[in-house]
Amino acid sequence: MKYDPPFHRTSGLVPVLIVAVLLGALPFVFTDTYIRHILILVFVYAVLASNWDLSLGYGGIFNFAHMAFFAIGLYSYGIAAKVLGIDPWLSVLLAPLLAMAFAALLAIPILRLEGIYVILVTIAAAQLLLKIVVSQSDYTGGTSGMVLLPRLTVGDYRLTSDGRIGYYYIALLLLGVSTLFLYKLERSALGRAIKALRDNKYYAISRGVSEGRIRLMTLCASALFPGLAGGFYGSYVRVASPDVFGLGFLTITLSILLVGGVSTIWGSLIAAFAVTVLAEVLGGFGAWREVIIAALIIAVVVVYPGGLYAALQEFRNLADRLKTSGIAAYRRRSESNRRENELGASERMIATPHGTVSVADTAKGEQTILFIHGNSACKEVFANQFAAFRDQYRLVAFDLPGHGVSPNAQSETDYSLETYAQIAADIVEQLGLGAPIVFGWSLGGYVALEYAAQGHPLSALAICGTSPIGIFPDDMPRGYIASPHMELAGKRYLSPHENRVYAQKTVDSDRPEVRPIHQTVRRTDGRARQQVFSRLKTVNWPRQIAFLRNETAPFAMINGPEDPFINHDYCRAFGYGNIWTGEPKNIVGGGHAPFFIQPENFNKAFGEFLEWSGNS
Repeated sequence: MKYDPPFHRTSGLVPVLIVAVLLGALPFVFTDTYIRHILILVFVYAVLASNWDLSLGYGGIFNFAHMAFFAIGLYSYGIAAKVLGIDPWLSVLLAPLLAMAFAALLAIPILRLEGIYVILVTIAAAQLLLKIVVSQSDYTGGTSGMVLLPRLTVGDYRLTSDGRIGYYYIALLLLGVSTLFLYKLERSALGRAIKALRDNKYYAISRGVSEGRIRLMTLCASALFPGLAGGFYGSYVRVASPDVFGLGFLTITLSILLVGGVSTIWGSLIAAFAVTVLAEVLGGFGAWREVIIAALIIAVVVVYPGGLYAALQEFRNLADRLKTSGIAAYRRRSESNRRENELGASERMIATPHGTVSVADTAKGEQTILFIHGNSACKEVFANQFAAFRDQYRLVAFDLPGHGVSPNAQSETDYSLETYAQIAADIVEQLGLGAPIVFGWSLGGYVALEYAAQGHPLSALAICGTSPIGIFPDDMPRGYIASPHMELAGKRYLSPHENRVYAQKTVDSDRPEVRPIHQTVRRTDGRARQQVFSRLKTVNWPRQIAFLRNETAPFAMINGPEDPFINHDYCRAFGYGNIWTGEPKNIVGGGHAPFFIQPENFNKAFGEFLEWSGNS
């Protein structure tokens, strides 16, 4: 089940609202007519480039007749509004229909073509359209073009009045609606089919995707708003010239697309501002302006092949790393006494080959229990177990790298089940824990299984909220319940809403006493979530299964029957070698974290397992 939240639930809502408010306020900040004119052009270019990206980037169709869609919109407005005398507003709305009709005709000869042949056919189609425009001078003005096209008015009010503020807001509205259209389309079934044909055409066709129909719809969709922008542009500049077929419009639009980043809705919008504003700033350099702009465009494409959008993502990555590491550093310094009192254990930092981690250790007791927390959590989730068992056992828990107050680690080498298991082994060795009893929850359950499967010493093993995986990814749909929230576990960036939902689903509660879980999710290095889940396919799952089925070490699985993630029927049917009570134990009302939600019932059951394992 694909996790696809509405836009207002994503992390993009706040930036888009801020930008929308700023753009809406700009005419009151810049009252100069020329500046407003430049901004209107920016909006038009952004519409052209972002919609070209639909066919070129998302669809993989090398359509170089894209500017013809804009030209058709421009000339259809001119002919309809000036020659035929149709109302200018109706003429603007007629423009995209004609552009889409041309796109449908264009789709016919390129349905079965690829690569350079598509480029040649689309360029030829654009040139053919240019010849038609030039030859029909009675209607199009020929090489001289059409001038004094009708303006848009609202009653007696001209949109050019008050420093063109009316045209500014119409252009901004056009850009907003176009962007919303692309956003919705990219996430729709049609959008997925478009990308599937681009990424693996023959597989997509084998799955029932019609190449001809999808290409036709892609070209028509990419022509809709350029045609509308062409009609709007004609009413604004009041000129329809054959120059729109030339290299000038094509080059600047393609430059915006490449600089912004292909296959990104927002990249073209960012680049439209950057390229257009930069061109104006360098206006005093004369002929050197084009040279400087070309050099900068080449530099961006070479350094960031993904464009400015990729550069923005790098900045976002850096900001997120600084934020999460800063939170961890602050809590290490200012909240250590609170954590030690909460767990009744001293806290220390232990260096391992895979990063430094924060470890809580009661330091008393002959037998040790090592607790390993789950994804986006921290060692304090085991506070109830520390309170219940610290008089009988030595209790040790640690924050995984990038979690709790442990520093962030190297995402390329330190965020994986194997390295987490090795960190656990290093802690056991450095603290002299011998053969501990290991308890792992959720992701920590897999870390505990990997620890045991690697052959590290242990006396007993217990897991919670973890479904055994024999073959990845085949066993995932069998071991887990399809839920859109599962995808959040491997998502790098979580919006405030996603943060709250993930924390709530993890502990199956939104009571005030579980709010600290929300803070731990917010603190977690998003790279840890992303990297661990992206590397699940490299884990030696059969080795873990062999341990569960063949090992004689005492083993327990303690779950909550209401766990929203794991498949309890699958867990019960799995063949275990030496499992306590002969099957998984359920703690009613425990959800995904029974040790946290139902600590008394869990601790009673866990204590019984400890006694049983000691006698085994």
